[in-house]
Amino acid sequence: MGGNMNKFFSTFYVRRFARTFNISSLLIGVFSYLLFYQGLSAQDAAQPFVTYPNPIGDYLKRIQQGNQAHAFDPSLRFEKWQKKARRALIKLTGLKKMEMELTGFMPKVKLGETKKTEDSFTRSLCSIETEPGIFVPFYLLVPTDAEPAKPRPLLLCPHGHDKLGLHSYAGAFKDEKHKRKVLEKEGDIGVQAARRGFVVIAPATRGLAEEVLVPDPKGRHGNRPCRAQLIHCLLAGRTPIAERVWDMQRLLNWAEKNPLIDRTRIAMTGNSGGGVVTAYTAAIDTRIRVAIPSCSFTSVMSTEGFIFHCDCCLVPKLRDWGDWKELGGLVAPRHLLIVHGLDDSLHHPPTVEKLASNIGKIFQAAGVPNHFKLAWGNSGHRFYPNLMWPFFEKGLR
Repeated sequence: MGGNMNKFFSTFYVRRFARTFNISSLLIGVFSYLLFYQGLSAQDAAQPFVTYPNPIGDYLKRIQQGNQAHAFDPSLRFEKWQKKARRALIKLTGLKKMEMELTGFMPKVKLGETKKTEDSFTRSLCSIETEPGIFVPFYLLVPTDAEPAKPRPLLLCPHGHDKLGLHSYAGAFKDEKHKRKVLEKEGDIGVQAARRGFVVIAPATRGLAEEVLVPDPKGRHGNRPCRAQLIHCLLAGRTPIAERVWDMQRLLNWAEKNPLIDRTRIAMTGNSGGGVVTAYTAAIDTRIRVAIPSCSFTSVMSTEGFIFHCDCCLVPKLRDWGDWKELGGLVAPRHLLIVHGLDDSLHHPPTVEKLASNIGKIFQAAGVPNHFKLAWGNSGHRFYPNLMWPFFEKGLR
């Protein structure tokens, strides 16, 4: 690999070293300079994430290559590549099939009681019927001083593998234990947004929230509701990703009609599986102006063939389409921040850095290199608000 990749890998390991020994930012720069010019190779820095014995290892590498039919091609006009890639992704996920099957269906929203909080916003638990018989609950948080004359930005924040996820994000805690668990990792992202003047929609993520689970009655799918959702979707020509993006788009359609919301300033974030939903929604729906997928955005697999995401987050034949670098490229020229934790054992930093380098090239081709960024938090699998809010605010100006 060339000098750019050396620089990416060197920078990551310098940050980790500096954090461990509390080294100043000035010394970080010195160390980065020395490592880069001493020629630290990506091979030296990137140890295998996992090891598969052969012939299994070779088998996985062979079958997972894919055709990469919509891999980014800098020789094509950017808008032409993006249009074709997005159209193909919508079909591949099964979202196009859902659109055809549900033509004419009108989602219905049921507003809940508006309750005052001890903070500067109100909170109501609502629901939306996104397809016949599927009622997706969501919290609506509205700043108390919001008014139609000065519409507010919207934050849409789907959660990941947490049955209480929408309650966590909205600060509607079940008990003190739940509250402590969420606040110690700054997981009340919806509350933080409402305090900053956002209108917030914190929805249940289908297949992950206890209110919209697909049961696994006999444990045939490992007693994992998200896997049960996946199996049923695959047999129907769908994916959980399509269902979740569908739900998010129905919520956006409804939110756009709210006079308190500025439809030109829509942001989206989620951690883990919620970050996956954020990534796909932002790639497909251009109404998302700023997207910050947290602890989720990486290649489909490591170079050894390890699959990074949960079963329910996978799209069959995605490697025949491209990879997550193309997913990131579909967000351009809008704003994309990828956030990961240095101590997140679910992801592989060198793989993330390589992916970010390739996404950066796509944003460069789109003419907006400053609209993309990768940032590392100093802990594990969680939100990093100190990295996120400055990016949100800059992108929504």
